[in-house]
Amino acid sequence: MEKLDRVSAFIWIIVGIFFLIGGIKYNVGNFHNPDAGFFPILAGSLLSLLGSILIFSTFSKEQEEERNEKAKERNILGKEAWKTSYIPSLTLLILFLYTFLLEVLGFILTTLLCLFLLFRLTNPKRWLMPLILSVSAIILSHLIFSVWLKCQLPRGVLTHLF
Repeated sequence: MEKLDRVSAFIWIIVGIFFLIGGIKYNVGNFHNPDAGFFPILAGSLLSLLGSILIFSTFSKEQEEERNEKAKERNILGKEAWKTSYIPSLTLLILFLYTFLLEVLGFILTTLLCLFLLFRLTNPKRWLMPLILSVSAIILSHLIFSVWLKCQLPRGVLTHLF
């Protein structure tokens, strides 16, 4: 797993460098008045920084010992092996369905369902916390996008109710 982490970190560093090179070709501007090159340089810097952090974290001996212990537990219990193999696929399926249901059900219902399912994947024993987090995220995003930024979000089924 360490080798895969290092390879993916190296790829992210290379992608970050390409963003940096691309952003340098444009004017950067400043923080209060960004220009076309500001975001690519910021994104490239963050990708390169996070990739570097990931590479350096793989060299830690403590993490290596923890990984070995967790691998032994996964093989014994079998539950962790199921989670690690199916969670990425289920996450992609949920996000794929989200894109199709967004116009039909609307932003609020679709996002509530999607976030609830994603939070349940990470913590399947509890029901209340994923529900609270999902509702909080919807309220916050509605306040930011609909009220503050005045963006029109898909209403879907709610259009017929109100």
